[in-house]
Amino acid sequence: MGETMKAAFSKIFGRKEYSVPEDDMDISSPTVVTHNVHVTYNAHTQSFEGIPDAWKNFIENAISKAEMERNPEAAIAAAKFWKYSIRRKETDVKFIPTPQAIQEESEAIEHVFESGKDSCEIIDPAPLTGESVPHQGSTADVRLPDVTPSVIPKAVDQVDKAEVKVTQSPVQVRRKQGLKMSDDEIMEKFRQLCSPKNPESVYERDKELGAGASGTVFIAQDKITNCKVAVKDIDLDKQPKKELILTEIKVMKEIKHENLVNFLDVFLLNNHLWVVMELLDGGPLTDVVTETVMKESQIAAVCHHTLQGINYLHENGVIHRDIKSDNILLGKDGSVKVTDFGFCANITGDEKRMTMVGTPYWMAPEVVNRKHYGKKIDIWSLGIMAIEMIEGEPPYLKETPLRALYLIAANGKPDVPSWKKLTPEFQDFLNCCLEVDVERRASAKELLAHRFLTKAVSTTTLKPLIEAAQKILDKRISNVS
Repeated sequence: MGETMKAAFSKIFGRKEYSVPEDDMDISSPTVVTHNVHVTYNAHTQSFEGIPDAWKNFIENAISKAEMERNPEAAIAAAKFWKYSIRRKETDVKFIPTPQAIQEESEAIEHVFESGKDSCEIIDPAPLTGESVPHQGSTADVRLPDVTPSVIPKAVDQVDKAEVKVTQSPVQVRRKQGLKMSDDEIMEKFRQLCSPKNPESVYERDKELGAGASGTVFIAQDKITNCKVAVKDIDLDKQPKKELILTEIKVMKEIKHENLVNFLDVFLLNNHLWVVMELLDGGPLTDVVTETVMKESQIAAVCHHTLQGINYLHENGVIHRDIKSDNILLGKDGSVKVTDFGFCANITGDEKRMTMVGTPYWMAPEVVNRKHYGKKIDIWSLGIMAIEMIEGEPPYLKETPLRALYLIAANGKPDVPSWKKLTPEFQDFLNCCLEVDVERRASAKELLAHRFLTKAVSTTTLKPLIEAAQKILDKRISNVS
């Protein structure tokens, strides 16, 4: 600061003189101690340092020293993602987050990563060895807690913290937009959204199809039309984030397309939501992929119908974020429909999201590397799903999730064992989907005009494959018709 500036400050604020006691001052011990763990990746020793042995051993068992030396940034990115996304508790429910919830999640991650509790840098060994090291990177944060791998702390919920401060204050304050609703408010919203009828008077419950943390899925039959539907029964008493369920239902009521598994109705019965959806009798594409061999023309057909569903979502500001064969349902009438919007995010235009979600083996590199991402992550996942239809499984499926994340970050586009057997049109289609440079990766609309899709045959040709897979797996939905 210049002398003129100092003089101006002195004139405005004046100067205070402080006297110093003549007696010696006693400095007490600190009353609040925070143990800051300085985590580093040392390229000289080819090892993470400053983290518990349990974490260190787990990471180094998945990613070799040579791989960490060759691409430490990818190793760090994989470790970050694994901590906050892959090792989430099984009870976590996957629902469409609101823009506010997405922001909270991102802020919570950054709060833990950047608060100084855990930091990571790549140490340049050149001063020690005098040798240059390939792929040296700039300082990067890695978030590794001082716990064993089986224990992952919950991310900080910024909104919950804010609300706690409000409730502890004796002063009555106005509720700001974005604060969590009370349970009573949430249940009132559900009552407004749901059909007033008793679902048991409308549907006859039938065979259970599966169960998960968010509830059970079963087949039901309309008592008047005899039409079969799929019903997702969600016990709201067991759901910690009911607001996200509200958002999922609102979004599902608004979107409707022939290549999406469409929402039909929702009921509230004894704090249980009955979410009624279309039922497809062919089951998931995964069964066909794992048990039968598909022709290129059939793969083109599935890609075409899936792309139409994806393009509709993108045009309506929705990213699916979990495109894979498990989330493509088939009908013996030739239907191909995208389902499970549990990882969707509402976006506007080219707005990007930093949250890390999805299933690792289908995940785009920009998501693993925590770069801003947009709609084109669904296109990458579609390319991986196309490889599933060729090879029977996605790349790296036999690897642990942590190692798969490292390989995605380090390698970009994966190798396709059957590459030379593919037609030039299919090769080009895969290249368009699996372009690491997001700007050069094709959009859903562009891919719908790709010449590979002209090879598509009628999806009714999938019926023999569906029936063969169901026979092998003994999973015939049609048996309950």
